[in-house]
Amino acid sequence: MKINQRFLLSICLSLFFVLTGCSQETKKEIVKGNGTRDNTPIILEPEASGEVTFGNDKITFDISHASEGYVMVKYTGDNPKVKVRILNPNGDDPYTYNVLDGYNVYPLTGGNGEYIFTAFENVSGSEYTQLFYDAQNIEIKNDYTPYLYPNQYVNYDKNTKAIKMGQKIAEGADDDLDVVTYIYDYVINNITYDYDKASDVKTGNLSNYLPDVDEILEKKTGICFDYAAVMATMLRTQNIPTRMMIGYVTIDGNSIYHAWIGVYIHDIGWIDDFIEFDGENWSMLDPTLISDSQNNSKIKEFIKNHDNYMTKYLY
Repeated sequence: MKINQRFLLSICLSLFFVLTGCSQETKKEIVKGNGTRDNTPIILEPEASGEVTFGNDKITFDISHASEGYVMVKYTGDNPKVKVRILNPNGDDPYTYNVLDGYNVYPLTGGNGEYIFTAFENVSGSEYTQLFYDAQNIEIKNDYTPYLYPNQYVNYDKNTKAIKMGQKIAEGADDDLDVVTYIYDYVINNITYDYDKASDVKTGNLSNYLPDVDEILEKKTGICFDYAAVMATMLRTQNIPTRMMIGYVTIDGNSIYHAWIGVYIHDIGWIDDFIEFDGENWSMLDPTLISDSQNNSKIKEFIKNHDNYMTKYLY
C-alpha cells in the first residue's frame, strides 16, 4: 500500500458548507502515465429477468438478482407521480425514490434480512395513497456488490462517456489506491461548484434531483452531489466498490445536508471517512474545500474531524 496519497471520499452537498468557495477557473486535466494495473472498465448491468417478482396490475418489483444488492421496479399505471419506499432490515429511516419510466434500479444497502417495499400513487399536491405493500427476506451476496452496480443515483450504462474518462485517468495506476487518488485529482481540478444549481436543490429534497454524470463532465460544473456521482461512476466501473453516502455535517452547531463517498480496497476493507494516509493515520478531506483551502488551517481541521460527519443513507 502506498502512503502520502490524498484521495477523495468526502464531498460537500451544501452551498453553505463551502466556507471559502470553490475556484471558478477550470483547470487542466490530470492524467498520469502508463501503470501496471489493468484499467479495462467492468460495467455490471442490472437485469429484470422476471424469475422472482411480486406486485399488482400497476407495479412490478423484480428481485431476481437481489443477492447482488438491487431491486428493479416498473410502474405501468397512468399516475404521473409514483414513489417507492424501501425499509431496510435495520429499521433505520426508509429510502424513498421517485418511479420513472421503464425499470428503475434501487440499491439494497441494508444487508441481509427483511426488506419492506411500499409503493404510493399521488392523490394531489404532496398527498399520496398506498398502492402496494409487501415484505421479502433477502440475502445479499456480500457487502460490496450493491456498490458495483449503477442505480438511480449513480446512473450509467455502457455508453456513458464518464466511464471512458475514468479508464483514461486510471492508465497511470499501479493499484486501486492510485485510481482513487487520480480520479480525485481530476474531479477537484476540472469541476467547479455550481452555486445556482445549489440554490435550486433544497436540503432534504434530493429525491427530486438526479445527477447526469456526462452532463456534469461536459459542463465542468456541478454541486457536490454531482462530484460524488461522477467519482462513484468512474470508480465502480474500475471495479472499486464505491458507496455514495448521504448524511449531515455539523458546522457551528447547525446540521447541513452533506454527501461523500466510501470505497472498498482489497486487503484494507471499507474506507469511509479516514481518507488520507500519512504513514500512521487516515484523515478526512473534502474536495470542495481542499482545492481552494490549502492554507486555511481552520478548514483543514474541520474536514479532518470525523465527528463532524453523520451518515444517514447509502446509495
